[in-house]
Amino acid sequence: MRIRFRKGWAAVLGAGVVAYGSGVGAQAPEIYGPIKSGQTLWSVAKELKPRYPTMTLYEVIEALHVANPRAFVGDSKQLRADASLMLPKPADAWTLADRQNLPASQRSATPAPAAVASASAAPQVTATSAPSSSTPTAASASAPAAAATTAPVVETAQPTAVPSAATPSAGGAVIRASATTSSDEQTLAEVQRLREAGKPQQALEQLLPLAGRLGGDPDFDYLLGSTALDAGEYNHAVIALQRVVYQRPNDAAARLELGLSHMALRNYDRARAEFDRIEAMAPPKDVAAVIAQANAAMAQREQAESKWWRGIVRATAGFDNNVNASTSENQFLGFELDPQSQETDSPFLGGGVGLRAAVPLSGDMEFSGGVGVDHRHYPDASFVDSTLGRVDFAISKRWERIVLALANEYHYGLLDGGYNNRGAASTLTAGYTFPTVLLTGQLRRGTLRFNDAIESRDVDQLSTSVAVRWQPVPTLALGLALSIGDDEARQPGSDYSRDLTAIRGSLIWQANTDIQLQTSMGWLNADYPDPFFGFKREDDQFSIDASANWTGLLPYDWVFTPNARYVDNDSTVTLFKYDRFVVGFTASRGF
Repeated sequence: MRIRFRKGWAAVLGAGVVAYGSGVGAQAPEIYGPIKSGQTLWSVAKELKPRYPTMTLYEVIEALHVANPRAFVGDSKQLRADASLMLPKPADAWTLADRQNLPASQRSATPAPAAVASASAAPQVTATSAPSSSTPTAASASAPAAAATTAPVVETAQPTAVPSAATPSAGGAVIRASATTSSDEQTLAEVQRLREAGKPQQALEQLLPLAGRLGGDPDFDYLLGSTALDAGEYNHAVIALQRVVYQRPNDAAARLELGLSHMALRNYDRARAEFDRIEAMAPPKDVAAVIAQANAAMAQREQAESKWWRGIVRATAGFDNNVNASTSENQFLGFELDPQSQETDSPFLGGGVGLRAAVPLSGDMEFSGGVGVDHRHYPDASFVDSTLGRVDFAISKRWERIVLALANEYHYGLLDGGYNNRGAASTLTAGYTFPTVLLTGQLRRGTLRFNDAIESRDVDQLSTSVAVRWQPVPTLALGLALSIGDDEARQPGSDYSRDLTAIRGSLIWQANTDIQLQTSMGWLNADYPDPFFGFKREDDQFSIDASANWTGLLPYDWVFTPNARYVDNDSTVTLFKYDRFVVGFTASRGF
């Protein structure tokens, strides 16, 4: 989920990074793990309690939970198997826990700043020229070395760094004297260039290696958090921006980005808490409007997520240069082919409606299902006008990394206003999730039945497939699937038994907040053991699909989807050799 309205508020808040002249000589964060089977957050917190002597066990639990969102199942406190925990410094842990509003009986007494600084044993901050502690400006929102401008300032009363020996500052950090290295400055300049070029993911990859040394400096952390938010790496954004608001409690720009990051992670209560803090600062009207829009969006999402059903309507139009997937030849074995068996082109119009429902059950189980009907009309080839009705339902069970689902589906198809075929199938799916990879396997059993005139095409179907989906970055997903199966003809003497082998690769790219591009390419081999008209038949089909989901083009939440498909079917029997190109668009809306 990307934040669409995160465009106009930067100039209002002055949300940017000041001229970067300081760094923190921070050590790399300590890691606990990996988590072993049977370990709970309670047991881990008890083990780590001596590290946080001024905190209660409940506060330690909350701090670990907030600092490691990816280590837990959803927003629960159930640890994922083999996860590792980043251990926050004691001072950071205390403030993370303090913001969770625990009951008084579970909270420790507020430690004095000196105690926090001592307990944290924070690495020493270095700075040759301490930057101003006022809110950074919008002009430098992507520039680690940009000069401050006159953008409005919401931040007030922030401490200034003192470039002298051992002076405690916010968060227990100690200001010393030294600056980023020349290599760091080159990296930060490259980060600025990448951000200005609209490449936040590459910019983030440049920043992350610096976090071990520079993390803890609020200017660097703001740059890191803002870049991570732009790149869709919301967990990185939350961790970095939480450090900023700890040291700069009134930094409205960082709080707004932190709230948006929590919003993207569906941590709506935490997002609202940050927005409430900003509103208490009496921000400008434009900022208040942004917050109101974010709150409205969260309310809408919560309503949508709590709704167990969802309807959809769609309209489609386009052109098909071979509506009946037929040969371009006029004759076969010396016989003149019926015009309906020859290649025919036509524009088309269509529409459809559907209803989907999902009902959570106990034990991480879910029941889901849906119904739908679609119709397509070809003005120049009405003999292929089609209407298709579908019903499906499934039950799924989830564990930490495993999902198991059993789905059933049924369809009924009309062609030129009359019954053509019906089918039913059951599919068993198992999946296993790694941090960036999803592996799935399927076993499918189905039947396909045609009308009496073409009942020789009736088949029983059996297939199995394996697929892998790799998502190296939030905006890109790559997939590969391999399937094998067979259709067994039901009628004696039928030529429609066949063995199937298929492979398909796919790519999904979130180009920006409004446009998602999808493409796939596949090959299908169909080997028919029985001869067709005395010929050995084997088909090799190549296909390529491309489409885009454009959410910002049409009003009233309609989604515009242009699409194109090309099919080249090569066959040893010339009657079944054809190519086909279809281009069109669909407009759809959910409610």
